[in-house]
Amino acid sequence: MLADGEPIPSVLVLSHEEQRERLRSACPRADGVAVVAGDPCLDRMLASRPLRETYRQALGVAPHQRLVMVSSTWGGDSLHGTDPHLVHRLAARLPVDTHRVAVALHPNIVHGHSRWQVDVWLADCARAGVLVLSDEDAWRAALVAADVTVGDHGSVTFYSAALGTPVLLAAAPAGAVDPDSPIGRLLATAPRIRAADDPLARIERAIRDHDPAALAPITALATSCPGTSLERLREVVYRMLDLHPPPGPVPARALPLPTTPVPRPRAVLARADGLRATGEYASATVSRFPAVSLRAPDLMPAGTHLVVDVDEPEIGLLDLADVIVHTGPTHPMPWLTETLRALPGCLLAVARENGDHWLLGTAGGALVRLTTDDPVAITALVHAWLTAERPVDRLPRQLRVMAGVEHVADAVVLRAPVTPRPAVPPPRPPAR
Repeated sequence: MLADGEPIPSVLVLSHEEQRERLRSACPRADGVAVVAGDPCLDRMLASRPLRETYRQALGVAPHQRLVMVSSTWGGDSLHGTDPHLVHRLAARLPVDTHRVAVALHPNIVHGHSRWQVDVWLADCARAGVLVLSDEDAWRAALVAADVTVGDHGSVTFYSAALGTPVLLAAAPAGAVDPDSPIGRLLATAPRIRAADDPLARIERAIRDHDPAALAPITALATSCPGTSLERLREVVYRMLDLHPPPGPVPARALPLPTTPVPRPRAVLARADGLRATGEYASATVSRFPAVSLRAPDLMPAGTHLVVDVDEPEIGLLDLADVIVHTGPTHPMPWLTETLRALPGCLLAVARENGDHWLLGTAGGALVRLTTDDPVAITALVHAWLTAERPVDRLPRQLRVMAGVEHVADAVVLRAPVTPRPAVPPPRPPAR
């Protein structure tokens, strides 16, 4: 800060008066070059909040979904440094119909390990549907869009709290920041999420119990000049250049729309609970999880079956699949027949006829036409129906599934089973 007793910088820009007080205590000589000018990054995020739903839709977040933002600063005591598998666990344990996960890592992690290495680390997460925010601006739009942020002692976590979003600390190193700083106070106050926690229950509790007023005395220390940072910075820069600033306010710019690709998991573990049949309809609640937990049995949700899309790049998953899905076959009927013949461990195959019309074939030779917007969710009900020893030709005409939102299907049995169907699917071979 000093050289030969004099401040090195010509101007030291601070965001809040409390920083100036700490500066006076630590280095009184530097107070003369200090300027409190607010935080332009926070100002921009606050000004962009009217576009929250716009950002959510750009990130592929449906109205009934939670966006879970994961942020890590750099260093060995950061979230990524202490628990590099956290994002993988969240992806495996959070239902895809109700939650979407996004992750933003500090650029120093990329600079230290290379873009290639970070992409390799996060490849399974991206295949599970996680939004990997590698674009420089995307993390700010994601913070505005988020329902909860899982973070550490980095500034992104504090920004999220300042936006009024619930935060959970996955790493909170005591010695990493000044305990009297706003981030230090946040680390001492904000709730934690630990490796042993059930992520779904912990996140939902954090959202339910969140009270922005509880953190307001801390988050108010983010800026002393809300909404005016750009004007103050302009004055400082023009003064240094010995120029007069132009008249009028500095126009605020909204955060750009995220252009991050929105991945979808091509293999999911599905489960239908609460199967009921009443008159002309059957109903169930369906939960779906990315299949990344196949190699981590402790993360695998109980009672699930494996659904694999034909464009899943890992060919070995086809041998494990209970259900195969093809959204664009040229000839649906031959595809159903040949696929079920080629994969004897598969109980069901689903192929699009056109639009919302699908054909569902069983290993026993039955054929059902489904009209629905979500054949995978509906097929989970059919899978539960068959494994409960109910005959396919007794399948009700209307099927209702709750998977984040309700999906309804008209079901028409075109052909009864030709051969006896096993009471339960054959045992699933171990994942390769």
